[in-house]
Amino acid sequence: MQLDNVDKKIILALSDDGRASIEVIAEKVGLSPTPTRRRVKRLEDEGVVRGYRAEIDPEKCGLELAIYVFVKLQSRDRATIAKFEARILNLPEVQRCDLISGVHDYILTLRLPDMKNYNLYLREILAELPGVFGIETSVVIGKVKESCALPLG
Repeated sequence: MQLDNVDKKIILALSDDGRASIEVIAEKVGLSPTPTRRRVKRLEDEGVVRGYRAEIDPEKCGLELAIYVFVKLQSRDRATIAKFEARILNLPEVQRCDLISGVHDYILTLRLPDMKNYNLYLREILAELPGVFGIETSVVIGKVKESCALPLG
């Protein structure tokens, strides 16, 4: 799908406030509400806009520790990858899992209450994942920038 400038403005408006009314979005992008509604519906139908969510502060929910876990697998065969990824999908503490290039195979983003909980999680969950050969951990010391907005120009 090719995005024009109006589509990009709609996406930016929704990124800024996913609960904004069609009228507010229409005003921001310079269209009337009816064509704006059609465009938003098309963006949703085509999967550009995948959903609308509440932005929750993990720290205020008791999940103060943010951790990046770099995982290296013993083997990169299909069966090992499939087993590893299937298990990851069922771990709520894993906020994100990306297959990466370089020395490691995956990077996981985790949220946990504290280091004591991570120590248990590392020993009882991560170390027991299928095919895991090596694990390296980086603890987030502080947040510099966080954005959901895409650089659409």
